Amino acid sequence: MDRLHCFIRAREPGDDVRLTLLAEEVFRLLAEAGGHPERYASSQFLDLLERAELFVAHAGDEGGEVAGFVALEDEGDGLAVRCLCVAPAYEAQGVAHQLLDWTEGLAYGRGRGRLLTVVAAGDERSLRLFRSHAYESLAERSDRDVLALQKRLAERP
Repeated sequence: MDRLHCFIRAREPGDDVRLTLLAEEVFRLLAEAGGHPERYASSQFLDLLERAELFVAHAGDEGGEVAGFVALEDEGDGLAVRCLCVAPAYEAQGVAHQLLDWTEGLAYGRGRGRLLTVVAAGDERSLRLFRSHAYESLAERSDRDVLALQKRLAERP
């Protein structure tokens, strides 16, 4: 895998249209390919834009194309990954890994004890990604359709 270097920054007001279009492109296709087009609704993503903190990954440097983004929310003592999206042109280039590394650094900087996410049970690609970053299943919050995952973070001295 060729690893693309990404510049990651906080979302700016002018990003919303581009991020919405990217989410629409990626998540609508995934839902349709999985046989469940009802699982993606534009209104849910717009809701996420209102409440979540987003970080945007640019290919190369800040002036590069948008390669992906991650949406985060506080959840108890943790930081929850609510949405992780990589532009199709940048798949398999390490963008998702860099966004997860960024998220972990942010969680440490904020003194969080864990990272959380929920993944569709049949989404093997996403499950591999999160498990490669040491996320483990939370059986009490999972069911046959979704798996809740967490990564416990070591306390920093």
